[in-house]
Amino acid sequence: MIRVNNDVYLNGQWLPVGEAKVSVEDRSCMFGDAVYEVLRYYDGKPFAPKLHVERMRHSLDAVSIPLPEEFERLPQISDELVRRNAMPHCKAYWQISRGVAPREHEAPAGLKPTVLVMTYEVPPLNVDAPAPRKRAILTPDLRWLRCDIKAVTLLANVIAKTHALRAGAQEAILHRDGVVTEGSATTVFIVRGGVLMTHPLSPLILGGITRATLLELARKHNIPAQERPFTVDQLLTADEVFISGTTTHVGAVTEIDRRTVGEGDVGPVTARLNRLLIEHILATVTQG
Repeated sequence: MIRVNNDVYLNGQWLPVGEAKVSVEDRSCMFGDAVYEVLRYYDGKPFAPKLHVERMRHSLDAVSIPLPEEFERLPQISDELVRRNAMPHCKAYWQISRGVAPREHEAPAGLKPTVLVMTYEVPPLNVDAPAPRKRAILTPDLRWLRCDIKAVTLLANVIAKTHALRAGAQEAILHRDGVVTEGSATTVFIVRGGVLMTHPLSPLILGGITRATLLELARKHNIPAQERPFTVDQLLTADEVFISGTTTHVGAVTEIDRRTVGEGDVGPVTARLNRLLIEHILATVTQG
């Protein structure tokens, strides 16, 4: 069971989670006018915090929310929260909203952003576990056209994930005009003829940090990799399909809409990248 433990950080204060209150007029409540990041901690050490800071900076700039005064200290704040909550294996959630104001579309000038940091317990990384097998469904991509902004307005993603769970699957793979974009909460990769492929960076997808890490590892280890669009038909006839994300790591998709993918098991490229990712994470957090 996911555990939110004890303290959270809210607007400069360390508070028990039950005492942390956000105004009903906060624009995150009224409009979803906020952005967020999630980073993973392994034995008390974060993976790629600087990349998460830079992606949040991109999101804030894109929606014109000013940087709060503690912005550059977000990694240190979540480090302290991990220590306070005695939660070495967790995911840290950062959220910054535009602030509190009466409900009008036009935000008044000079609002002070609302800053929230929380931690959620996750199981320790099992370094010997193979990539887990996942089932997926296909569903149209009904999201807005700025998916590169990590905004809290995730209703379309929630609907897609709910449809997947009701169908006995773990992820929904989204497609727009016949082209696969990404999962409801993951990046989607395919392997065809030994070549790794994923959708290129654009406003139609989130620039996943695990995505970038996997592409870097593939190129470093001589796995042919291409960032280019691929169709639903190419997905369904791929030799391998897998999903990735900060909390997902690598998951082998072995069934889509009850159709078997490839041999119906974890493919060789998926297995290799899963191992390379785990080794890279452990080496990185140890060095950090």
